[in-house]
Amino acid sequence: MVRDNIHKYIYIAALCIIAFFLPLSEYITNAAIFLLLTNWVIEADFVKKWRKLIQNPAILIFIILFIVHAIWLINSENISFGIHDIKIKLPLLALPIIIGTSKALSKKNIDRIIAVFILGVLISTLTGLIVYWGFIKNPNSDNVRNISYFVSHIRLSLMICLSVLLIFRFINERKFFTSYKISIAVIVIIWFVGFLMMIQGFTGLISLVIVGLISLAVKAFNEQHIIKKIIYIVIVVGLPVFLISYLGVQIKSFYTPTNPMIKIETSTENGNNYYHNLESGLLENGNLIYINICEKELYSGWNKRSSARLDGRDVRGQSLLHTLIRYLTSRGLTKDADGIFQLSDNDIANIENGHTNYRFVRHNGISKRIYNIIWEIDVYTKNGNPSGHSITQRFEYLKAGLILSYRNIRYGTGTGDVDDEYKALYIEKSSQLDSQYRHRAHNQFLTFFVSFGVVGAFLCFFAFFYPVILDFKFRNYHFAVFILIAVLSMLTDDTLETTTGVVFISYFYSLFLWGEK
Repeated sequence: MVRDNIHKYIYIAALCIIAFFLPLSEYITNAAIFLLLTNWVIEADFVKKWRKLIQNPAILIFIILFIVHAIWLINSENISFGIHDIKIKLPLLALPIIIGTSKALSKKNIDRIIAVFILGVLISTLTGLIVYWGFIKNPNSDNVRNISYFVSHIRLSLMICLSVLLIFRFINERKFFTSYKISIAVIVIIWFVGFLMMIQGFTGLISLVIVGLISLAVKAFNEQHIIKKIIYIVIVVGLPVFLISYLGVQIKSFYTPTNPMIKIETSTENGNNYYHNLESGLLENGNLIYINICEKELYSGWNKRSSARLDGRDVRGQSLLHTLIRYLTSRGLTKDADGIFQLSDNDIANIENGHTNYRFVRHNGISKRIYNIIWEIDVYTKNGNPSGHSITQRFEYLKAGLILSYRNIRYGTGTGDVDDEYKALYIEKSSQLDSQYRHRAHNQFLTFFVSFGVVGAFLCFFAFFYPVILDFKFRNYHFAVFILIAVLSMLTDDTLETTTGVVFISYFYSLFLWGEK
């Protein structure tokens, strides 16, 4: 009995360590998984565990996801990359078996693990705030998404989304957060949403909105109190309408010139000829970028206002001349000496620091991110280079993924050859993407087709979704919100191609589906 209790406490402790450090440390998370495995092996009692395993076919079905990756290594030429990929996928094998064959935990212990996870996410986001304030050195401080200090901002945004929805469940069930403590929970939720907006975590924000609305719609359907039901329905209908309207306003603002009076001129006030490129059609705050440009006056005017070389780079490594042209355009000014003369000293400093638009110098929030997305798409539709633009790059990734999945529809590229096939295709197609931006499809389901062909992809889909149907845990709120977040993340990213992503999926999938009594 004492021995059993020791193993139980180690098991719970290891699960708590994984939950706490998932948003904080990949190294400690992996160490905790090893502790979990070691405890499971030393605990022995394998006959009982084997019986439990074969009595729950959902676990065996889920680990097919790992087995497919292992089998398709045979179809690979790049064995070393394939083995590295399989190592990353090991939690897909270990965690379901360990959690699924261990003694199921009480709801109280599951709640404690969830609370520890939320605390870890909170510490990770607060550390990001410290990075944002400059107390911790950030080598890429120009990109606000890099304030996610410990893990990828995409992975952290998913964890924040899950945390917010789990806190709502705690509030609803009056657990941890009762009486005055509810205000603490509300503050934490507001902070998490604010942090998502700060890091421009669209994956997390979109997932939070979609899953939140689905949860609220289910609650409205089951609600007996008519007033509450009406409130829920108003939110479910009203929030999407508001967000669509807000997006429409942003799009209209993008295409509305800040200076509608500006016209295409032939020469400057000093008599120098302007340069125009009407074919590009690129915009900044609704103003055409490549009109009314006189480089001769830009150089002479700039040299009077700044010691930085105009033929050099700004602080962000961008062409300073191009930054200047875009900034002047955002102001609705001509790109000549007169335009530079109308800039303030703060404007000059902004340009030197790499700001291409005066509107977003002091604002790094969601409106800036939406503007940048619209700008990226506008540039892309006008045959601009998508390199460095996270949204339009994904269009290129999807194109490449669809081509490769069609070419390898029978057997796939194999586990080890995925990256090599993508690189070769980008070269073959003379892709506009710079070499450092040539990545996979950023869609896990498409990656299954590319890697394993139609048969292997079907097995992966079966392994991932059938246990959900088999154990029918949608009545379990934890698992329901998690699986929705997981699916949304896999539609927009290769979630299972990183260690943190694999652990996030396999850990919560196993814990919420098989770990609770």
